[in-house]
Amino acid sequence: MSQNKSVIEDLKNKCNSWVDQTLKGELTLTKHGSISYLLYGAKPSEQSINIKLGHLGEFLSKELIKTNSDFELLLCGVQQINNKKKDVDLIFKNIKTKTIYYRELKGNIELDTEKLPATINKCKEIENSLKSTYPDYVINFGILNWSVYNREILSAGLTHIKTFEKGGVKIDHMHDFLNIINVVWSEDDFYCYFREIGSKIRSLFEK
Repeated sequence: MSQNKSVIEDLKNKCNSWVDQTLKGELTLTKHGSISYLLYGAKPSEQSINIKLGHLGEFLSKELIKTNSDFELLLCGVQQINNKKKDVDLIFKNIKTKTIYYRELKGNIELDTEKLPATINKCKEIENSLKSTYPDYVINFGILNWSVYNREILSAGLTHIKTFEKGGVKIDHMHDFLNIINVVWSEDDFYCYFREIGSKIRSLFEK
């Protein structure tokens, strides 16, 4: 087994443990008043599970960064930005190139119209704050649409992507992110792995 394959297999094991732990808690069930309940009765809410697993992208990206010693994770989460509290998804730096990378993580790039300009403003505000904090570093900022490996396969969400990029905010997908951190994970294996997680979740609906 090659070293890189070993890294990816170790990553999958960590993500599996994270998913198992996340799904171990009490799950929200569908209730009277929904079509889902009408058709199937009380079952774990797929929407609720998707919200819980939205945070898998943060866990996954941070674990991937840790596999390359040239990179260092910086403070993520809620913090003071220009005297306001902001929830910052991902900040890391390349020690050799003196580059700070800041990414907002999105599992679904099709944001509400109201949220889209607010996200652009947030990204630029945090970029300016990072420039002040790290004056000797290049600031590379944008959004990581982690649920998509490569933009070429997209049909939905392209209008939103164009709006972000016209606003000066780049959109990366998993392939772009892997290139930044110099980790190899094939597209087929990436999607195959998440289908396995999906099959595990689907089994909850069959109980």
